Amino acid sequence: MMAGMLNACLVALASPSDAAGMTYGVAPAEEARVILAQTRPNVPPAPNVEANIASLRQRLQITPAQEAQFSAVANVMRENARAGASAPQQPPANATAVDDLRLEIQYDEVELAGLKRLLPALEALYSTLSPAQKKTADAVFRQGPGG
Repeated sequence: MMAGMLNACLVALASPSDAAGMTYGVAPAEEARVILAQTRPNVPPAPNVEANIASLRQRLQITPAQEAQFSAVANVMRENARAGASAPQQPPANATAVDDLRLEIQYDEVELAGLKRLLPALEALYSTLSPAQKKTADAVFRQGPGG
């Protein structure tokens, strides 16, 4: 259940129109961008990440007492978006099956790195949520953006 929630949070980094080409809730290009942005912290986050953060804040009805924990989640989302903005969009046209597999492994590693970054922040926020907020969070993270 938690992995699904974390995947959905990463999905939130992409616009709803990007969701159709995703595997495991995260587009491969988005995953690869996460690793590269880790080395380029000055890259601004994707424009839609702020809208996704605002939507998440509104849907969860974050209280002032929960703001610090929510800010930590939002910062990870921004970090992952910056990473996503820095990654290559697709493999070269002449990529072989071996190249494709290597790229898929890289994407999986990026996804895992993003999930690992997000987990502690989400756990801290989730522990402060009311039962009603938890129910909303469960639904939001299962659906992803636009769901």
